[in-house]
Amino acid sequence: MTDPLLESFETFVARSIARPGISHHADVAGIRMHYLEWPGPAGAPAVLLLHGYLAHAHWWDFVAPWLAERYRVIAPDFSGMGDSGCRAHYTHEQFHAEITGIVEAVGIAGCTAIGHSFGGRVLLYACAQRPELFRRAIVVDSRLGSPADPVRGFDEEWRPKKRYADAQSILSRFLLRPVEPAPAVALSHMGRASIRQEKDGWVWKFDENVTRLYQVAPDAPGVDDVAALRGLPTPVDFIYGEESRVVTPARAALLASCLPHVRSVTGLPCSHHHLPVSQPIALLGCLRVLLQMG
Repeated sequence: MTDPLLESFETFVARSIARPGISHHADVAGIRMHYLEWPGPAGAPAVLLLHGYLAHAHWWDFVAPWLAERYRVIAPDFSGMGDSGCRAHYTHEQFHAEITGIVEAVGIAGCTAIGHSFGGRVLLYACAQRPELFRRAIVVDSRLGSPADPVRGFDEEWRPKKRYADAQSILSRFLLRPVEPAPAVALSHMGRASIRQEKDGWVWKFDENVTRLYQVAPDAPGVDDVAALRGLPTPVDFIYGEESRVVTPARAALLASCLPHVRSVTGLPCSHHHLPVSQPIALLGCLRVLLQMG
C-alpha cells in the first residue's frame, strides 16, 4: 500500500473532490442563500464553514469531506459571492444576519462554526449577537482590529467586473489575494468553481457591488474589533499561517489577548493566508484535534 500523501498532493485533492457537497438553497436575511452540505453520519453534530471575502463555499472542498466523516458539515455562500443571491447594497450587519439566519434555516443551533479570513471576523460578530446559536468558534487567519491597529478598507478605486471571451482566458487570471503560493491542482479547482458564463462573456461569480464594502477614504477611522467584542461569551480557537500577510507575526502575538475566552492560538509553519486552499492537510489535522477537544 502507498501513503496517498507520499504519492502526491494531487491524490489528496482527487479524493476530496470525489466527495462533493450537496447543493441547497434557503431564504435567509432577504436573499436566496446557496449552501453546500456534506451530511455526515446519522445524528452527527454540526459544523458550519464560512469562507473568506469574494470567495465561496467551494473554498472548503478539500477540508469538508474529511470533516464529514464525523460531522454534518454546512458551507454557505455569503450574499454577492458564490451562488447566493445579490443585494443592491451590502453591509457588515447583513453578513452577520446571514450567518445566524443560515444556522436557524438549516436547524443547526448549537453548532461549532469555523470561519476563514472575512468569514472568521464576521462569525465573531454573529456569535456576539446570538451566542445561543454557537457552541464555539474556530477562527482561521482572520485579522482583528485593535486600538493600535484598526481594520480599514482597501482604498481601491471601484470598477466593474471584466468580461472574458472564453473560460480559459478568465481562468488564466485566477490567483489568490494576497498573492501567495499554492499547489496548481488546488488553484485549478478553485478557479473553475469561481466563474460562470453570462450572455456577454465569462465572469467571476462575486457581485461587483460587494467590492464597495471595503472602499474607504485613506483617513477614515478604522474598526476596533477588540473593543466591540470585549464581552463575547463564545469560546474561540485561533489558527493562522506563520507566513501570512494578513495575520502578521505582530498580530498573531496579540490574538490570545484579543477576546475574553480564547482557548488556543496555533500557528501552522511554512503556511500563508489561504490555508483551506494552500495547506488543507495541515489545516484539517489542526481542526480535527480542536473539534475532538469539545
